Amino acid sequence: MSGGGNKMMSQLFGFVPVALWIILTAYTAVAADQNTFESREAGIKITKPADWHFMPAKAAAQNLALPKLRNREVEKEIRSKPNISFLVIARYQEPYAGVNPSVQVTLKTQGELVGKGAVSLLTKITDRLKGSFGDFTFVEPVAESMLDGNPAARMAASYTVTDADGREFKTRARMWVVPRGDYMLTISMAGSNDGPNVSEKEFGQILQSIRIAKP
Repeated sequence: MSGGGNKMMSQLFGFVPVALWIILTAYTAVAADQNTFESREAGIKITKPADWHFMPAKAAAQNLALPKLRNREVEKEIRSKPNISFLVIARYQEPYAGVNPSVQVTLKTQGELVGKGAVSLLTKITDRLKGSFGDFTFVEPVAESMLDGNPAARMAASYTVTDADGREFKTRARMWVVPRGDYMLTISMAGSNDGPNVSEKEFGQILQSIRIAKP
């Protein structure tokens, strides 16, 4: 499937849709090695497992599965104009028949919630998701967190995504929000609810590799 649970993030997550993410500008990627991505503009550096893949934004938009939304007209609109994160890391090359574990990183403005803190930002995102996913269920509720020494908020949830052919996949997603001045970084990780593509070990390694510059 083109990347099962990933697209919640792009939309959000998409991590969505509902919160349609804004790509603010072109980012300069500096590779310390073939497994490391660094964006000086976004202030983030992240390293992937050697056997995972950086995906071109266009490929991600075309291949990753979208959330199964209650409102079919909204889903149709999202499919016609996919939102693209500035960084997508996937376990498998696309196209892939199944839930392709993935990481997506996005930068967007905080809007009216500037200065309210990470929990408020992620709570707003989550409220939108609850109204869009009929089976959205918290695995871990929104809570304060830290990411590379920066105040953050995190949550984990399960939900169903569907690919362009209508096939449904149960997915588990984790999301972090890190305020940066007037903006916020969102880091989303999604894989299967069970089986080898849950990818907890690999997601943990990627999370530990993240370095975020002070705003």
